[in-house]
Amino acid sequence: MRRRTTIEIDDALLERAKAALGVRTTRATVEEALRRAADQVAGEHERLATAQSAYLDRLASLVDLETLRSDEMWQ
Repeated sequence: MRRRTTIEIDDALLERAKAALGVRTTRATVEEALRRAADQVAGEHERLATAQSAYLDRLASLVDLETLRSDEMWQ
């Protein structure tokens, strides 16, 4: 689905973004910037989930699970 939107964009910033992204049109600049932002966030979420999973896998070696399970731990 495509949508037509009117926005105000700083001309100097737009020209810098076009050059940085290697695109020629405003539309291509906006679409590429949005794509990269979405990919970056998705990649960061994936990296964090992987790191959290690795930590949880190591957790048993970092704590004494028997002590955590015991009643005396929580008294």
